[in-house]
Amino acid sequence: MALQEEIKSGRCAAARGPVSLGIKAGDFIYLSSQLPFDPKTKKIIDGDFRAQAERCLKNMEILLHELGLSSDYVLKTTVCLTDMDNYDVLNEVYAKHFHKPYPARTVMGVTALPFHAQLSIDAYAVDTRALEVIIASEESVLCDEEGCCSFDENK
Repeated sequence: MALQEEIKSGRCAAARGPVSLGIKAGDFIYLSSQLPFDPKTKKIIDGDFRAQAERCLKNMEILLHELGLSSDYVLKTTVCLTDMDNYDVLNEVYAKHFHKPYPARTVMGVTALPFHAQLSIDAYAVDTRALEVIIASEESVLCDEEGCCSFDENK
């Protein structure tokens, strides 16, 4: 019995080759490198680096949405750039898709990427929704000095 499931989406370009768009194993999510594929044409988008960076992050968000998650659940990303002069633009686009505390991130300069893309971004996320429910329910429990507890319906 496999403990992992493949992440699929009809709204993203299918992975090419022996690779999944992503894998979910328990609460752990591993998204493969997202290239700036247009979901409709299934081709790398035309456009400058900023447009390609936006597309990569939107594709990642589509996959997270398939799981009922957002970019807030991303803990770590790895970005590959074919031109390190685009680092500042990457930071501008990245800051629009993530919130503090920002995910840990590695950025690497590479000589080339598949399909002549200017960047790729992979991500690691954790689905903490079950833990969030537990914490929220604990905050709703009131205990007195004698250890008697009751549920606060106002929380």
